[in-house]
Amino acid sequence: MTETPSSRSTLDVNGLYILLSDRGGLSYLFHWGFYLHQSEKSGFIHHLVNHPGSSEWVCLTQPSEEVVASPTFLAALKVGDLEPILHQPLGERLHRIPICHSTRFHEDITCRVWLKEALFALDDEGYIKLVKSVGDIEEEAKHLATRNKSLGRRTIALSGGSIA
Repeated sequence: MTETPSSRSTLDVNGLYILLSDRGGLSYLFHWGFYLHQSEKSGFIHHLVNHPGSSEWVCLTQPSEEVVASPTFLAALKVGDLEPILHQPLGERLHRIPICHSTRFHEDITCRVWLKEALFALDDEGYIKLVKSVGDIEEEAKHLATRNKSLGRRTIALSGGSIA
């Protein structure tokens, strides 16, 4: 894994990350989700998915071991630290994020729009502390993943838009 000035070589236990994965091909569109790193090698991915040919979106929580070893992993951008007592409530809260057109961001639902709605809610409810706008953090994550895909690298970094 390549290091940059804000990058880290490992995930922090109890760290909440925006996880960006390569959707393949030449496109610079990514799959967006959250990753809560709960132990030295494992945690949970929280993300919104729809199956090919379906317009129905579903919020999934899946255990993951060695998430950064996934062949599609591009970037993990840390946006917060959560005490273990908040791990389960975080998952429950993410499952209550509306899966519909976003009136806040004026976009139809996608995994990226769901993540933006979730960032707003998690900041508003005190799970994390954002010091920049959700849009700024989205751009930071997109820039990191785009750069990583074009350079063939993968990074873990601390967001400049949150207190973590």
